Amino acid sequence: MAGWGTGSFENDDAAAWLANLKTLVPGELTKILLHAADDPDYLEAPAASVAVAAAEVVAALNGSPPERAPAEIGEWTRLHPQALTPELKAVAIRALDRVRRNSELKDLWLEADGLNDWTAAGRDLQARLE
Repeated sequence: MAGWGTGSFENDDAAAWLANLKTLVPGELTKILLHAADDPDYLEAPAASVAVAAAEVVAALNGSPPERAPAEIGEWTRLHPQALTPELKAVAIRALDRVRRNSELKDLWLEADGLNDWTAAGRDLQARLE
């Protein structure tokens, strides 16, 4: 993971995903989050980073976008306001919880001595999802 900060979009994987957000339909967003939430295999950093970015989209749909939200999120949420469902919110929360508890991304932040800042950013996102 090449990253430059603890924010949801401050790594190469999330930034690349964000660049392609306009091509995604709501079902694909759900699929990304379900994979992160429910796949029994170890959650690798790229998939975890994308899941966090996808959860940010759900938070924006929920009326709580991140500060300085990327324009791509605003555009996508304007095109797909019907995408927000209780089920999508629930799977986004489960995916984020899994990333924060058991993922390579968490392990990398632990090794880099940035776990506290990264965890705080994750708690903020979770609050915006709820």
